Amino acid sequence: MRNNKSQIEYRICGIEEYEYPANTWDCVVSNLALHYIENIDEIFQKIHQTLKPDGVFLFNIEHPIFTSGVGQDWVYTNEGKPQYWPIDNYFYPGERKTNFLGCDVTKQHHTLTQILMGLLNSGFELEVVEEAEPPKEMMNIPGMKDELRRPMMLLVKAIANKSNLS
Repeated sequence: MRNNKSQIEYRICGIEEYEYPANTWDCVVSNLALHYIENIDEIFQKIHQTLKPDGVFLFNIEHPIFTSGVGQDWVYTNEGKPQYWPIDNYFYPGERKTNFLGCDVTKQHHTLTQILMGLLNSGFELEVVEEAEPPKEMMNIPGMKDELRRPMMLLVKAIANKSNLS
């Protein structure tokens, strides 16, 4: 354990299994986990309930363009250079199977509308929405320029607005 301060409590459980105590937390952070959740709206609602008024929800998720990619890989030229990023069934949310670092992985595809409207419908106010792109200093790394051809990550900062709920 990297940090054993008494103010920090570690738990091992699924996102869907956590009890989400009401009005408890100032901030909830999710790092590359929500694209594994089938019912993302339910999780947004639970996170909203567990945040204090004006609490912050920070998350990054694989961008819907990335998760709707066919096999989540480029189509390559005969010379092995990335030609284009294929997208299929974008408006059909749900399970996507891919291979990541030699392992078969199942993810859940959500459209950009589902993600952003899911937050708004759960009582959040969007403060920042950013499609992450690599910094200029990294452009000399092989393959990094291709990362500017399609978004891979979506970063969001949302605020729990408790006053607009009935």
